[in-house]
Amino acid sequence: MSGEHEHHHEHEPTSIEQAGGCAVGLSGTITGFNADAEARFAKALMQVGQWVTDESGCLLGHIKAAIVKDDGSGITLNLTDIENGVEHHGTMDPQEKVNFTFMCAVLDVDEHELKHRMYHAIDDTGLDYELEEHVECHCHDHHHDHDHEHHHDHDHEHHHDDDHHHEHGECHCPECEARKAKEAAEPKKKSFIDKLRRRKE
Repeated sequence: MSGEHEHHHEHEPTSIEQAGGCAVGLSGTITGFNADAEARFAKALMQVGQWVTDESGCLLGHIKAAIVKDDGSGITLNLTDIENGVEHHGTMDPQEKVNFTFMCAVLDVDEHELKHRMYHAIDDTGLDYELEEHVECHCHDHHHDHDHEHHHDHDHEHHHDDDHHHEHGECHCPECEARKAKEAAEPKKKSFIDKLRRRKE
């Protein structure tokens, strides 16, 4: 009997990996854990599950969380089917502080994006949590960078390949500064460079 049981457990993650899926795990602590917190955490699993479903058309794989006390006892939350929702196993009295792991092994989604969604899902719960690796900043920066890149591409679409000849003179690297000084000093040089530029455009 136990042999059969083991086989079943081992089978899942390896089949996910063979099929080109990804597995992401986060862990940390939650302060002030109670039934409300449990419900919020279950919501985070649903949020990620919903996103995976939207991305790949269905939830292939599983999302789960374990919330445990220092003595190792605790509860697990499991989501393998959006229709059925999150299954809760075990019960726990309200705790001042608990450890949690939040794991997701699914197919057909980008691993970086999945991790990002998991952070945001936990963040959206409003729980008082701390992650073992501090990464929230990284997530938010990621957004700003994107916005910045978009504007940048937009403004300088035409001069993108040619970093050293910014038409608007934003480039202040020593090389360009020196060239600008030279241009100012030698009018002939300048018209030659302008001609080159015009021909390029």
